[in-house]
Amino acid sequence: MKMRDPRISQRKSKELLDFARAYLSEAFPNPDREACPPDDVLRSLAFNPRESEPALTEHLAACSPCFSRYSELLAELKAEQQAERSSSTWISASSKAHPVLAATALTCALFMAIGVIGLLLRGNRRPNTPPMDTNRKPSPTEPQTPTVAYSPFSLDLSTLSRVRGVEPSETKPQRLVVPASALDLTLTLPFASREGSYDLKLASEDHTFWSKSAVAHLQKGKTLLRLEADFRQIPSGNYNLEVQSSSGINLTQPVSIHGESPKGGEQKP
Repeated sequence: MKMRDPRISQRKSKELLDFARAYLSEAFPNPDREACPPDDVLRSLAFNPRESEPALTEHLAACSPCFSRYSELLAELKAEQQAERSSSTWISASSKAHPVLAATALTCALFMAIGVIGLLLRGNRRPNTPPMDTNRKPSPTEPQTPTVAYSPFSLDLSTLSRVRGVEPSETKPQRLVVPASALDLTLTLPFASREGSYDLKLASEDHTFWSKSAVAHLQKGKTLLRLEADFRQIPSGNYNLEVQSSSGINLTQPVSIHGESPKGGEQKP
């Protein structure tokens, strides 16, 4: 039986590993360095291979930038430990530093040689292929909430009695009609009403359908409350618009909510 020449076997192994090294250094570009480990992890793999995780080796077999950096670190290790040896011992150094990686490179070369490299790459990122999403048109953005157009509308509450305490006024104010719309609402408060924060609510039979807070300001001798009020979801019907302040001001204006806007943009009692 003819004995195989070990020198030929060694030369073929070196050729396969050189081919695998060149292939892995270029075939898997990863310009965005997606899911790449930090440099200190690669350095730990090169200098302390027994403490590395198997997943790291799998990543090197599918990421050319990391494989190239790992090769550089192996070269540093070789220079530190075997300064007297030439660069031709890279294969030996890589095999000693991480036999699992060397086996991966050899397997890659063999599969390329027999034309079934797809089996090796299955489940990994394909070489020279950008991420799938970059080949598709961006999906339409989710529908944005339409901008609400708030229509100017005013309510004159200046004739209301500013009730302090719990006793209501004996005179009931006239009910005002308010559209069931999105309103840029301006309320004119009674004379000499203070500036500051007020709480508003739309209520019926002890049930609150809408509420909001706003700050009143003095303009040209009038105390005005201006706020955005969206009454589009309020059922048509009769309600009380209550306006209260921390200073004890308590105003109650009966209103009627309807789907169609009344004529004009201002309602007075």
